[in-house]
Amino acid sequence: MQQDFLPTKPLPRPAWAGHHRRLWTFLQALGLFLIAAPLALLLKNGSTYATGSWDDYSQALVFGRMLQMQQDQSAPGGFMGVYTQDWGDGENRYLYRDNTPVDPRDFQSYTHQSGLQGWALGVLNKVYSVVEDDGVTRETMLYTTNAILYYFATLLACAALYRAAGGLPALAWLAAVCLAPGLQTGMKDLYWCLWIWMLPLLAGIALCALTLSRDKTPVWAFVLAGAACMVRCMCGFEFVSTFLILCEIPLVWCWARSLAAGRPAGKWVLRMVGAGASALAGVAAALGVWLCQGFFYYGSWGESLANILGAAGSRMSVSDDTVREGVTVAGVLTKYLVQDTTPVLTLAGLSLTLAQLLAVTLGATVLSAAAMALLHRKDALGGLAPMACVWVLAVAAPCSWLVLSKAHSDIHSHLIPVLFQFSAVPASVALLAVLVTAWVRLARTPRRA
Repeated sequence: MQQDFLPTKPLPRPAWAGHHRRLWTFLQALGLFLIAAPLALLLKNGSTYATGSWDDYSQALVFGRMLQMQQDQSAPGGFMGVYTQDWGDGENRYLYRDNTPVDPRDFQSYTHQSGLQGWALGVLNKVYSVVEDDGVTRETMLYTTNAILYYFATLLACAALYRAAGGLPALAWLAAVCLAPGLQTGMKDLYWCLWIWMLPLLAGIALCALTLSRDKTPVWAFVLAGAACMVRCMCGFEFVSTFLILCEIPLVWCWARSLAAGRPAGKWVLRMVGAGASALAGVAAALGVWLCQGFFYYGSWGESLANILGAAGSRMSVSDDTVREGVTVAGVLTKYLVQDTTPVLTLAGLSLTLAQLLAVTLGATVLSAAAMALLHRKDALGGLAPMACVWVLAVAAPCSWLVLSKAHSDIHSHLIPVLFQFSAVPASVALLAVLVTAWVRLARTPRRA
């Protein structure tokens, strides 16, 4: 029996759409893109003056790679890099903005990741340079492109949430993105490319949608999940555990939905395992590409492997008191989940921190579940379960990186709040919206005998 992942809110469609599904799918995606573009322009996400900048230190690497490609230069391995001695001094950005001629012998490669985003943006920059020679204008065009793509990816996820949980949770997720200061600043970033962070989640959504429409999961849907994780890792292995969890979230939703409806859920567990294996294969493939790049750069497989192990060793940690003395997993979790005062939502001068938002969400969920249990409304409780599972995983996803790489997390205090705003904050607001929807439906629906 087909499992009804999208039970109550099918997207409105004309009569001819049933006979032209691919065309209808394309038109829906185009419509969402046409919403994403003005949204990015309206909120001025392409402007560093209006919405600020996030990680200029890392962006210097991308500007170096784009400048190199703009002047038809290359480097062994294709890594990103800089032309100055100080890695984070921002000089690359000014060289790029002024179209300054540079000597390829001065290029210093950054070998701690593949740097796919640097190459991709370098190609796009070359395309933009056909119509715009001014470096400052091209920089804004690239920022705006990144913002549009992030909104587009978010709207795709919101469309799936609309079909699964209704309009209010979907609007709540989108509103959280628009009100999260870290996302509003960070979505333009050329190094992190937040829209690429969305790819594993979207791959999981696609896998579920295909499964539900065909009553079986095509092999290429699992391949898509692996490809999404591979692309993300080729832009940097930071936060890898977060994206592996995000890839599984849509499947967990389907599993929880099936259990709540009393339908067989075992196949969803098998699909979780398959998606997880494919995602790990994508990570391994990205490591293989990185290893080959290192060989072309160093001329030695041994040096390439040593470079990878050195980069991983400087970031990874599993047990306490390793890598960086005095930094513990418990301390890092407390730092960001409890002590951090960075606003994660702002509106009209009011703001919420992560601890406050998580406390409100947890409290509202527990009280609602208890009240529904006292009212003997198991149907309402079952309706809350899928979104509650999503929320738990959305919070656990960034926490997993804090556990896996406590030293990296402790040092980069400007990165981790955005990581939580990326997953935990929208999921929290969406869960609160689901609670509101559930209580409205409960008030309108008499208890079943």
